[in-house]
Formats: sequence, structure tokens, C-alpha cells
Amino acid sequence: MIRTSDLLSIARSGVEASNQLLSTTGNNIANVNTDGYVRERTNFVAELMGGVGQYTTDRVVNTFAQNQLRRDTTMLAEHEAYWEKTAILDNVFAGEANSVSTSMSRFFASMQTANDDPTNMSARQLVLGDAESMIGQMGTISTFLTDKEREINFEFEASLNKVNSLVESIASFNDSIRIVQANNRHDTPGALMNQRDSAILELSSLVSIETRNSSNGDGSVMVNLTSGESLVMQDGTFSVLEVNNSADLNYKSLQLTSNGKPTSLNLTETELGGTIGGLFRYRDEVLEPSRRELGQIALAVTEAVNTQNRAGMDYDQQLGGEIFTRPVSIGLNYPGNADTTSVVNGRISQGGANAITSADYQVTIDAITASVPPTVDVTVTLLNIDGSIVLDVNGVPKTDSYPGLVAQSGVYSEVLGGLELEFSKGSGYSAEDQFLIQPTKSAADKIELVTTRPEDLALASPIRIDAADDNLGGAELISTQVTNTFVDTTPFDSRSSGFDGAGGIHAPGDAPGGGVGAPSSILFNSSNEFEVYDSAGTLITTVSGAASLDNLLTQASETAGWPAAFSALDNYPGYDFSLQGEPKAGDSFSIGYNTNGLNDNRNGLIMANLQNENGMQLNNAGSGDPVSFHEAYADTVSDIGQKAANANIAVKAGEALKLQSKDWFDSVSGVSLDEEAANLVRFQQSYSASARLLNTAQEMFDTILSMVR
Repeated sequence: MIRTSDLLSIARSGVEASNQLLSTTGNNIANVNTDGYVRERTNFVAELMGGVGQYTTDRVVNTFAQNQLRRDTTMLAEHEAYWEKTAILDNVFAGEANSVSTSMSRFFASMQTANDDPTNMSARQLVLGDAESMIGQMGTISTFLTDKEREINFEFEASLNKVNSLVESIASFNDSIRIVQANNRHDTPGALMNQRDSAILELSSLVSIETRNSSNGDGSVMVNLTSGESLVMQDGTFSVLEVNNSADLNYKSLQLTSNGKPTSLNLTETELGGTIGGLFRYRDEVLEPSRRELGQIALAVTEAVNTQNRAGMDYDQQLGGEIFTRPVSIGLNYPGNADTTSVVNGRISQGGANAITSADYQVTIDAITASVPPTVDVTVTLLNIDGSIVLDVNGVPKTDSYPGLVAQSGVYSEVLGGLELEFSKGSGYSAEDQFLIQPTKSAADKIELVTTRPEDLALASPIRIDAADDNLGGAELISTQVTNTFVDTTPFDSRSSGFDGAGGIHAPGDAPGGGVGAPSSILFNSSNEFEVYDSAGTLITTVSGAASLDNLLTQASETAGWPAAFSALDNYPGYDFSLQGEPKAGDSFSIGYNTNGLNDNRNGLIMANLQNENGMQLNNAGSGDPVSFHEAYADTVSDIGQKAANANIAVKAGEALKLQSKDWFDSVSGVSLDEEAANLVRFQQSYSASARLLNTAQEMFDTILSMVR
């Protein structure tokens, strides 16, 4: 092609092009230590008529490498946040000095020591001291976990403020880039884009994001969460993350709210990724489960001891009472309740140690009856930490309805999962009101000793079984069982036992039904037939064809002659015994209150052995095999330790991946001084050659002028 440009124009364009190349190279060299700087490259197009045409300066970016770096940054930040927090809890639970298992062992060991001499007050006092130490240890860890919840909520707020600031900055950078690029289509605003990319990279360390270039080519970038929700949109608007919650004000949840638009979206916190996702995962997988499991252990241990102490006789020869308090959990109002000052209280039921789980309880008011006293119909549903409904092994929701519960202050009604509820507002509730009860969340630091009197330890059994002196058979006592000591009078509560609360058992006229009294003796007619009598010698019932000598009163309660008034109660008379050997006709055994049985340790032995019994549930559904207190605590410690170890491995793997992606990104977008030095020499030579060409053009022009002269 014939070029029509003159030599002077070609030389001038070459000088200007070389100068621009030197400027770009110099800028790269100057910013070699600038964090987040992406090297630039200037490209030219050749003019058809000769010379160099318009230049364009662009950043050298491999989009795939950049996106991979952001993804690896997100992953590493999530694992680091999760591991750092979990490792702290692992050190606390695994440390010997903080071990709840050790304090439980000391308590039960001192109980065993007291059983060696039930009349020794010093040994009894040591039991109370170790009991105080045990619940104190549990309370210390529980308080520590409560502080960690408060701390992580502060971190949520700080991180979310940072996210909102970065999102706003990215939207602002988009506006600036859009304006600059509109004014100069051939020069990329690299400094602004680098700052925006740095903000996006920092944002990727907080949450998992994806970016897309604007479809209209104005240089702006749209930013979405990986789950699809928009953070920075094409029209320049942006959305902000806000902390929201339902009933539990300390349990933070997230909503995405559009800036200037009435739109809110709930987010799945554990899928956010980045530091925030790691913190939410730590809270939901480690912190909150460990708090509830510790509370469950504390409630199960103390209520198991309470239950067994109630089944015994103390040093004052009275029926045993409770050693530990049963902490009350105040139900949290849901925002939609008609009256957010309404209260529903919950606590572990007497004997509920083996039924309580670490689940939360949602109580829904279905209907109210303004009778005297007022009653409420409620539905109780077990919830997981994240608010989802607990399912049993068959996938059926753990929920139940309870019509006609008394709504009166001081009256508790037992519901599922070892809990009992108090509706103290009477008829003041509204249908569809909901309450969230978390009985195990902070229970461990609320339990206290009810008594400081060593005499209140009920080491003796309240029942004594004596064989008649003239028995001829070989039957002898092997065990007594006391399962209910609840004292009540007419009209009898369904929980009533055969104990009268005055150092005896029900005599005729005092027992339910007003006829015969509580079982007071048995008389064998043969080896497999016996009669049950009350304290007045009145026949209660006859058992024929007894297959064994185990639980004789239970066998009697299954006969047709057993009083209907006894059968109408939950567990009457609340005591039983078993024999071994072969009785002869005429053999008898008397049943009475264990008066002056101060050296008796039968109930104390059972209490000391509670640590070996499988009396706890491991899962929220209450299914599966129960475990001991020590096994439950070991499971919690093991679970935290395993998660900490796995998180540590994930951190190391994430560091390697991020280093690899960083090297890949830097190999493309980073400044290489060797490469820039070579370019500098090349562009200097280009500049010199273009200048020489300009000088040649000048000399030729001068020669032509001299020829004219």
C-alpha cells in the first residue's frame, strides 16, 4: 500500500508512541511495591496512511486467576475464623483443670465415702463441698461460653459493618470508573480499578462472592453473593447486610436489605463463606451445641441426684428433699405476639433427667379458656439450634399438643422432653402467641445448692422389710425399690405415694379410696401364692401363680383385687421389694418406715452409682441408646476436638491453595522488574530511533530549502 503520510508525521507519531510506552513502563516500575497494583500494558494500532495510530492502555488481568484467588481467599478466611474460635473451646474443654468429668468423679467418690459411715457428718459435709465444686466448675465454663457468645456477636456487627462499607465503596468506585471511562475511551482508569479490585478481594475474605462485568461495557462490576443475592447491581444501587433475629435477641441472623427499596431476603448464614460464614459455622456447630450439651449434662446430673435423694430418708428421719435447684427458663416472646410482656416459664421436671435433651422448645398458644382456674391449649415443638424442627428416627416432627393445661402462677404442667411449663399470666394469653424456651442454654451457671445441711443427704432407704421370726422357708430379701415419695392428702394428686410424710405409710382411712391402707405386709400361702395386707391386717389382694419373687407389689397391682383408687394414681404406693429362695406357707414379711435406720446406706449407694448408669440422651430426638454422664461429656469434648483438628487441616490446605492461586495471579498481573527493565531498554531504543528519524526528516527538509536558495 502506498503511504501518504510524510516522514515528519511518521517520526512524530513514533516519538509519541515510544514516550507513552516508556510512561507505562515507568508507572509499572514505580508501583512494584504498591499493594494491589496490576501491571499495565499499552497497545497501538497502525495508521493506514503511515505512522502509529491511537493507543490503548489496559491492565493485564487473567480473569480466571483473579476469580480463583478470590475463591481461595474466601475459603481460607472461613477456615481460619472457624479454627481459631474452635481451638479456644477445645483447649477449655480438654484441659484437665477445667474438666467437668473430674469434678463429677470427685463428687460421686465423696458420696461413696459418706456411704462407708452414714452417720459421719464430716463425710456428709465433704459431699456438699464437692457438689458445690462440681456445679461451680460447670457454671464457670458456662459463663465462659456466654461471654464467647457476646464476643462473637460483636464480631458479627464489626464484620457486617466492614462488608457494608466495602459494598458501598465498590458501588462508588463503579460510579467513578463509569464517568472516567466515558470521558476517555482509550485509557483505562487503572488506579480506580485496582482500588476496586482490592476492595472486592477484601470483601471476598468476609463473604463468598461472584463478580460480573457490566453488559454495557462501562467498566463497572456487579457483585453477588455466591448464593445469588445481589450486593452491587448494574444500576449502581447496592444492598446491605443487616443483623436480624426472632425470639432470641442474642442469636443473630442475617437479612439482605436493598438500598432504597423495601426488599428483605433471609440468608443462610452458614453458607455465606469467608470470615462471617466461618463465625456463623463456629457458633452453630461448636459454640451453641457445646453450651446446650453442658447445660443438659448439668441438669441431668443434678436432677438425677435430686430424684434419688427424694427417694431416700435423711439423717432427721424425714423423706429426702432436693439437693440442687431446678433453674427456671423464662420463655422468650416472638415479635408477632399480641403482648410481648407475656411470660411462659419452663424447668426440668422431677425425674426428667433421662428425658431432657439439648433441644429448644417452641410453645404455641392454641386456645384459652377463661375458667377458674383458666386453662390453655398449647402445642410444644422441639427445635434444633437453627430453628428447624427436631425429627425422630422415622422423620416425624417431635411435637405434641396439650389441651386444658392450668394457667396459674406456681402451677407447672409436664410436657414432652422432660420439661414442665408454667403459664403465670392466666387467661391473658392470646391464640397464636409463641414462646421460645431454652432450658439447657444457660442452665449450667444457674444451678445452686438448695441446702448446706449435711443432714439433708438422704443416704438411707425410707422402707424397711423385715422377715417374721418364725418363717420356715428359705426366702430372703435381696432388694428394695423406692420410686415415689410424693406426699399428698385428700383429694389425692395423681403423683401421690404411700408415704404419709409423718414417718410412716398410709394407714386405712388415710390411703386413696378411704378403704384399705397402703401395703404393709405379705403372707405366703404357698411358694407361688401370697396375700397383701395393710397395717390394720386387712387383706388388700391375693396373688396366685407367681412366676417369681421379683417386685412382689408390682405383681399385686396387676391382680383384679388391687384397689381401683390405687390404680388411678401414677405410681402407688411407690415402693416394692424382691426376694430370693423358696418361701413356705405361713412365711410373712412386714413393710414399714425405716425409723432409726441411720446406719442404712441403701439409697446412698444408688446415688453413688448414678455416674455409672446410662441416664442421658445424646440426640435431640431422644432416640438411640442412653449414655452415662461421663460418656456424654466425653462425647462433647471429643466432638469439639475433632472439629478443631479437621479445621486445622483445612486451614493448612487453604493456605497452600491460596499461595498457589496468588502465584498464578502475580505471574500474570504482577510487576516483574526484569521484564520491565527489558521493556525499558527496548522502548528507549524505539524512542531514539523515532527521534533519529525525526532528525533525518529535518535534515532532508533543510537540504531541500538550501537547494531552492
